[in-house]
Amino acid sequence: MSGSSSDPEDDDTLLSRARRQYPGSLRPRDYEALTHYKADWASLAAGADHRFFILGSFADGDRARLTSLKAYINGELGPNYVAYTMDDFIADVDATLNAILKFQLLAADSHHILAVCEHDHGGQLIEHGLLIGRRSYLDKTQLLKREYEDDVEKDIYSWMQAFGVFEIVEYHDRLHEWETIEEYEQLYEDLVQGLI
Repeated sequence: MSGSSSDPEDDDTLLSRARRQYPGSLRPRDYEALTHYKADWASLAAGADHRFFILGSFADGDRARLTSLKAYINGELGPNYVAYTMDDFIADVDATLNAILKFQLLAADSHHILAVCEHDHGGQLIEHGLLIGRRSYLDKTQLLKREYEDDVEKDIYSWMQAFGVFEIVEYHDRLHEWETIEEYEQLYEDLVQGLI
C-alpha cells in the first residue's frame, strides 16, 4: 500500500490536492504549512504499509485513550505500522494549516481511521460529520464509542451523534462499544489485529 496515489509524493500533487480540498484560496501561510506537512509525512508515515489516523478528544482526561491506542500500534506491530494524530503534524513550527484541510489530507492519506468517542465536546463533532459525509473516509473508519447507561448517555452525546453519526457507522458495521478502560484496550487490540 505504500506509494499509493494518495501519498503526498511531490509538491505539485500535494498542492493540487490541498486546493481541491480547501473551499477558497490558500493563503501564503498555508503554502508554508503544506511544506512542513509534507516533511512531517515523509518522516512519520510515508514508509509504512499500514497507516492509522487516530481521532478523538484531546482534553486531558481523554487524551490518554488516544495515546494508548497510538502507542499500541507504534510499539507492538512493527515498522510497517504507524499511528498518528493530527497534532503530530506541523507541531514543531510556527506555521499552522487550516484544521479541516489538515484533517482531509490525513484522512485521505491514511489506510485506517480509528475514531475514539466519549462525549460531544470539542472539534470531534466536525470530524464525525466529515467522516460520514465522504464515503472514502467512512469505508476506512472504525468508531470506538464509549457506552454509558441509557439515562446518562442521552446527556453525554448530542442528538446528531446518536441519530446520525452512530446510526450510519453502525449500519456499515463500523461501530464498536466499550465501557471500561480494560474493555477499550482489549477492543482496540482485537480491532487492529482484525484490520491487519
